[in-house]
Amino acid sequence: MKRFFWVMISILFISCNQDDGPVIQDTSLNGEWILQDISCFCGFDPEIDFSETRLFFDTENDKLTVFNDGDNQFFKQSGDYYYGGQNNILTFTDDTSYQFEIKGKQMSLVYLDNPNIADDEVAYFFVRP
Repeated sequence: MKRFFWVMISILFISCNQDDGPVIQDTSLNGEWILQDISCFCGFDPEIDFSETRLFFDTENDKLTVFNDGDNQFFKQSGDYYYGGQNNILTFTDDTSYQFEIKGKQMSLVYLDNPNIADDEVAYFFVRP
């Protein structure tokens, strides 16, 4: 009986001993980002103002807030989104995933798509204000 008790305690300890910190360790995501450009198999009016789309990452709470100030919605609808993921992959609760890369004041978010569909590849490029 003691052995069973210690096995159960060990399992409980191991399952509760997971890192409670943020899943995405890159805190450089934190803060505001402004959309500058989009690369995709689609066309945009040359006069389009991508900067009407802004993101605000709250890395402490694994939350992204999207602001669309104009009539266009390029990334996601305005609102709050919670994310998880590991390393440089953001996975949102709507089952979309993006690979991010930050270089200085620039960030790219590349939609992780179905590799068998050629028309859904899209990359978003953001800068810090």
